[in-house]
Amino acid sequence: EILFALEFGHRVVGVTDSCDYPAAVRDCPNVACWFDPDIAKLLALKPDLVLGLQSAHHKVKPELESQGIRFILVNPLTVEGAIADIERIGEILGAHEVSERLVSNLGARLSAIDAAVGKIASESRQTACRILDMEDGRFHVAGPLSFQYDIISRAGGQNVTCSKKEAYPKITLTQLREWDPQVIFNCGFDLNATPLIADKPEWQSLKAVQAGKVFTFDCALTCRTGPRIVDMVELLFKTLYADI
Repeated sequence: EILFALEFGHRVVGVTDSCDYPAAVRDCPNVACWFDPDIAKLLALKPDLVLGLQSAHHKVKPELESQGIRFILVNPLTVEGAIADIERIGEILGAHEVSERLVSNLGARLSAIDAAVGKIASESRQTACRILDMEDGRFHVAGPLSFQYDIISRAGGQNVTCSKKEAYPKITLTQLREWDPQVIFNCGFDLNATPLIADKPEWQSLKAVQAGKVFTFDCALTCRTGPRIVDMVELLFKTLYADI
């Protein structure tokens, strides 16, 4: 997404099975599984530059660099960090003017959200929790060391997970009941998946469930740190403060 936003889509020679935006990316050869890239296929493309995520791709970096391929890893923990990575990649590509315009636009949109959030009284700020990977009565949540936590903060939400000094701590439903956030959201490529949470009998005592404030957002927005991270901040703000 970053490469296409920087108008370098025509130079992309290969993508992973998770790359699906913009639509033009579907015309690019799919040469790698996101979590287990095929080194041989990557080398066969003879790329000048490979981009990856630190948490997922750091193990393949030495092998690619030993073959003379520049490998840039990103791992932003905040919305601002994601924008800084876009700017850094723009500099590497020599796309200075396009990068400057893009970063300026993203920054202006964030400033508009900041201004809107600033008008909301502290006692009116919505408490929120982002949940992931539910299994056996336990699930992960977005903690303070994750960009998804920062998305909530930038959208004006109060993170109920602030005491967990991890990126994605695992919690129980008992813990969630203690926090009792006003808004709960998860992600999925099926945006009609909300009932999978909201209809659970054991969840009915939660404020968010009772108020109809359990939401499912597209994984392509919630889980990526490209230019559309600002889209997610805007969407979450409108969700948290629909009456404003």
